Amino acid sequence: MKLFIRQSFTQADQSQSNIIQGVIDLIKEQFPKSCFLTGEHASCSASFIENFETTTGQIFTPKTFRNYRIGLINEADALVFIRTSMSESGAFELSYNLHAGKPKPVFYAHWRYAPIKTTLLRELDLEFPVRYCEFVQPEDLREEFAAFVNEYQLFAGETVQADGNRLITETV
Repeated sequence: MKLFIRQSFTQADQSQSNIIQGVIDLIKEQFPKSCFLTGEHASCSASFIENFETTTGQIFTPKTFRNYRIGLINEADALVFIRTSMSESGAFELSYNLHAGKPKPVFYAHWRYAPIKTTLLRELDLEFPVRYCEFVQPEDLREEFAAFVNEYQLFAGETVQADGNRLITETV
């Protein structure tokens, strides 16, 4: 399962980065064979540019960052949005995915203290493969994320029950 993790960069402080890291760690625990296309470590406003340049070997510009991220969206099996603050770039990436041919499923986890206020980001689940889930702590997402993975059959050969226990199934 190749995942594109979307988080706020420019608006995220270190405490929000810790929450995001908790969600990434939860997914790694539930689905240890997952491939995190965007990396397994959360970034914040102070680190995302350096992380991009180290990972890609490219100088950060809006164009290089945008092209890199779009390439990762195209490669992903699913997108996981972890909203801890507003993110205009996140809205851009979400829109790109939902309107680019066959949209990838989106798990939209929004922290209770960062509610979705933008009208255009609400009720996408009525038209697109989007699942919203509000959380306070990363652990709150365990059951919903497992259900999302099962619903979209993202983890070939393995099904995870809501309680986190694995059921091994054969893929034919």
